[in-house]
Amino acid sequence: MIKRAIFVLTSPETGEQFLRVLPDLRGIGLTDAMVLHLLSADPGPAEPMAELANWVRHFEAAVPNVELALKRGDPVKWLYDLARVRQVDIVVIAGTANDESWDLERVSSPLRSLGVPILYLPDNQVEGSLADRVLVAVRSPETFQRTVPQLAEWFGKTQLKAVRVVNEADGDSCPECSGVKLETVPEEDDVATTLLHQAEECDATLLTILADEEADGPGASTGIPVVKPLIEETDRPVMIWPTEVGTAP
Repeated sequence: MIKRAIFVLTSPETGEQFLRVLPDLRGIGLTDAMVLHLLSADPGPAEPMAELANWVRHFEAAVPNVELALKRGDPVKWLYDLARVRQVDIVVIAGTANDESWDLERVSSPLRSLGVPILYLPDNQVEGSLADRVLVAVRSPETFQRTVPQLAEWFGKTQLKAVRVVNEADGDSCPECSGVKLETVPEEDDVATTLLHQAEECDATLLTILADEEADGPGASTGIPVVKPLIEETDRPVMIWPTEVGTAP
């Protein structure tokens, strides 16, 4: 279950996005929240965002244990270090997909190496709880078998729909794991477009991408060329799920 999370608070707008999903995360186990507020790295005194104390109080009203961390410097380094030391279950980020200082590969690669899922929240989120309808995209049946049991534990197997984007020559086998079937769907213009259409068809409230190190399917092994356009184009939360979860020392 999700017990410990880091929320990267960069603006009042990201705070609003976090408040929308806090009840959903509490529903699947969240008890400890670290609010990471990043100060300017420019020389000279740095002030936290206005009304920071009020946002912390919002978290304290929703989550049993809340901690505030004010950090200055490279945001990705701080995020990696805190996720490793605190052994968090998930990192939640909002409103940073198009920010050059938050390059997607810089953020996601070190956290994947720790086994920490990353949840990206869009500016305008579809209605419904995160766990209402979860679309899971995988590259291989092996990854599906390895990761779906934990996803089913988090969200419930009846809420999961798992798909694998394939070329027609790859066949139509539908393995099953933890009561969830893996459906194969033909690739359209590209993998991201295919997944966006799949999400629309099932009215998904969360898109989960299993970030494989394998290169046996469409897209690069890191998954970034697929995930980035999803984050930029969808109004659904996107979660990058690492190959192995909970591998931090």
